[in-house]
Amino acid sequence: MSAAVLEAGWTRKRARMGVCERTRAKNDTDSPAPIPSIDSIYLPWSQELKSRLLDDFPLPPPLGPVPDDVPLPPKYPIELLPTMKLDIDIDAEHDPEQDASADAPSPTAGDDDERKFQTSKTKNAARSHVDHPKQGNEQAREDLGRLKANFPAHLARQDPVFERLNPRGFDALDKDNILKDHPEKYLLNPPAGQPSNLPPQDLLPIPNTFVSTLTRHERVTPADHWQDVRHLSFEVQAGEAINEIAKWVGNLTLSIWPKNYPEDVEELIGQMGWEDVADKPLQLKGRAPKGLYAHDRVASLRQLLAHNLDITAVPKRSFIRELVFFTEDEREKERLQELTQSGNEQEFYDYTCRPRRTILELLRDFKNVKVPYTRVLDLFPIIRPRDFSVCNGGDCFKKATRDDAITIEILVALVEYKTIIRKPRQGLCSRYLKHLPVGAGLAVRVKMSSGPRLVPNLTWARRPVIAIATGTGIAPIRAIIQERESYDGAGDVVLFFGCRNRAADFHFEKEWRTYRGAVDVYPAFSRDSIEPEERTTVSGAAPADPAADVVPKGAATAVQYDSHKNYVQHLIRKHAQRVGFLMTRRPIVCVCGNAGRMPVSVRSALLDALVISKVVGSVGEAEAWLTDPDKVTYWQETW
Repeated sequence: MSAAVLEAGWTRKRARMGVCERTRAKNDTDSPAPIPSIDSIYLPWSQELKSRLLDDFPLPPPLGPVPDDVPLPPKYPIELLPTMKLDIDIDAEHDPEQDASADAPSPTAGDDDERKFQTSKTKNAARSHVDHPKQGNEQAREDLGRLKANFPAHLARQDPVFERLNPRGFDALDKDNILKDHPEKYLLNPPAGQPSNLPPQDLLPIPNTFVSTLTRHERVTPADHWQDVRHLSFEVQAGEAINEIAKWVGNLTLSIWPKNYPEDVEELIGQMGWEDVADKPLQLKGRAPKGLYAHDRVASLRQLLAHNLDITAVPKRSFIRELVFFTEDEREKERLQELTQSGNEQEFYDYTCRPRRTILELLRDFKNVKVPYTRVLDLFPIIRPRDFSVCNGGDCFKKATRDDAITIEILVALVEYKTIIRKPRQGLCSRYLKHLPVGAGLAVRVKMSSGPRLVPNLTWARRPVIAIATGTGIAPIRAIIQERESYDGAGDVVLFFGCRNRAADFHFEKEWRTYRGAVDVYPAFSRDSIEPEERTTVSGAAPADPAADVVPKGAATAVQYDSHKNYVQHLIRKHAQRVGFLMTRRPIVCVCGNAGRMPVSVRSALLDALVISKVVGSVGEAEAWLTDPDKVTYWQETW
């Protein structure tokens, strides 16, 4: 266990015993008092419940309750199958000649790279594949057909720096011996920090999923922008489900199961001492945890850790409590018990949730913890799928290289940040998608929303749309607009789009001008030093303080939190006459983006627009208008 963690634990222990130590910095004295959490309520309740159950339902002698210091039997037992051979490779293409030649001498990668460099150095760069790439559909077909190429193009595909600098150039790298670019354009050696190995691409037997292939992977924000946003495209082999899925364009989500990186899995195996059993077949006995998938209920420990168990999640209290049973170090036991004791909720929060410390990092601190491999399914959480709004429709939805496939696109904002422990944090799925190479196979699920179908027929397509989106919330709006483009005579679309900077995250800016139908975009850039008009920051429907409970009727109050930034709600009030006119034509109102203040502020602005445009005479009448399904279809998707 690390000295810093132990010292912190003993410092708090001595403080509780009356030993005064001046260990806090000056500015710590201003820290707020711990906020009561759900744990501070739940723990006393659970202890009282246990006591009441023992009183009301006493155990017959000589039986007694299992002592707290005795571990319970595994809930999800697994056992070794030493005589069985584990073989769940999904790759149906097996080349015996390649196996036969595996031991034959071959030139080193460096020699091969040098040979290709010399043979291609005089080629005509004017016919560049990097600077003049092929059309997307043509390129996708070639990519899918060359996944097994021997030329080491996969290194470039796995290289995020190369991808960022040449967003469409790396697809041409695996055309062996017909290179048309100067070799300097081909970055084959990954820079420092690039993962040496990517997660395995084995497809798990997940129910109700389709086999898909990544056909496009492009960063759409500048390299120096604070947020990394990716535009991904998948060819999904949906088969007979294509027609049903197509009915719900605009209300679709794509579910992706992320995976752990090999170096993280290897570190955990070494820390726990599982090297001897890591690659042996394990049989899942009895029922398995919900969301765990394995072929024929057989998998190796390494496969479970790579595909199914979230070893980089923030540890829960129950996880830490169970670790007490698996260490012989008394100081570690005491520290683990302190973190889970009733009354130590703030200490638990400060160690786990506040810095977003992962399970893997916790186990680095408690080096003497050795969890038996038979307990992994009981302790480690299951990797859950991440849902992304589908951002394409219409003809773009139907373009694919196979008759039984559809193209599905998503817009993903990668989760990357720092906490008080200063080490960069990455979401599990963000890290997985960030380095996912074109041509990678995934098992994905396409889900239909429980909301209304927004473009079911020509009648709905002819209704006007008032769309409000922020950031990657533009994804489902784009899908709706593209789907409406497939109908003649589609109604007007007014889009209020909010982002930080025009030059950084104005997603699909050039695309909006290419549609046949009328798509009017009013962008709000909150960080481009654009001061909103004062009249647009005044609302008769919103309180000055969003937390206020009472607002005088009919009072027009300034919304202070957004009065000096350019937000979508300001533009709705600014263009109230246009919004009010569309409100009288039975519009479809779509609100997509962050689930914080934005949806509330947007709704208030829409109510104001109804009053300002004199469609109604009061906020109360505006509320009745906006909630009447015969006048407005109001659809909201926020996260």
